[in-house]
Amino acid sequence: MPGSRIPERLVSAQEAISVIPDGASVAIGGHTLRRHPMALVRELIRQRKRGLHLLGWNNGIDFDMLIGAGVAAKIETSYVGMGPLGLARNLRRHVESGAVETVDHSETTAIDMFRATALGVDFLPNRTPLGTDLMTYNDGLVEITSPFTGQTYAAVRGVEPDFVLLHAHSADVHGNVQLDEANWGDNTVDPFIGRAGKHVIVSVEEIVSTEHIRANPRRTFLPREYVTRVVHAPFGAHPCCADARYGYDQDELRRYYEASKTQETFEEYLADRVTSVGDHWEYLDKVGVANLLTSATHTSNVKGADTA
Repeated sequence: MPGSRIPERLVSAQEAISVIPDGASVAIGGHTLRRHPMALVRELIRQRKRGLHLLGWNNGIDFDMLIGAGVAAKIETSYVGMGPLGLARNLRRHVESGAVETVDHSETTAIDMFRATALGVDFLPNRTPLGTDLMTYNDGLVEITSPFTGQTYAAVRGVEPDFVLLHAHSADVHGNVQLDEANWGDNTVDPFIGRAGKHVIVSVEEIVSTEHIRANPRRTFLPREYVTRVVHAPFGAHPCCADARYGYDQDELRRYYEASKTQETFEEYLADRVTSVGDHWEYLDKVGVANLLTSATHTSNVKGADTA
């Protein structure tokens, strides 16, 4: 309409996370130790959210930190681990104690639970889990027969998370979100996750003009109609990498991993790195901006890890 104004969606991390209620289902994007929305994850902990049902397709420090902090009641993903550093210790303790419920997926079924909803259907066929215990213990997987060929498939039930948290490279204030074209092939799941959620919160490395968005249309993976809130969070994936922007922070990841050996040492880590820090900007000061700027010149700092 003439004279209509496109709403702006740029808010602080505190404001964005404040709308998430206890008990909500929250999907988190990224892959293992790559491009998880860690600034938003830490804000969930600062705001003492509880009872969340976490969903993802391949997770690491994001899920493990939320589990250790008592935020998660249930998780649904194919993997939670620290890549080359080892197993996710908070996850293991809380699952063994019964504090956290788990729903296991393969990578492909975890992707398809988001992809189904993103495509506007309530399930997708998948053959990966057939003949495995996934069919026994995951009630979102049901054996079906193709009406055309008689072929057997597992129907993967689609999910519609209450909220989705993603981290991307850039966005304008209206919520048009972009990823750099470098490593685009490794980021094809986040668009499905974003399109599956009821409310989508995206942290980004930089805010750019709408003219810049329009000049680079191939980079846009979530147009504004899918995005609820945008948060400006440079180094918002730290200590994970952000593809071609910066690499893993090896020292910080190892610091975290050592701290996660026991609940007591993990609580000390949280007090130092999360709960005593007012916001993401104070966190950047805490970990050292100079160190972060140095890491931005290297695409991978963890020996043996996937390249950024």
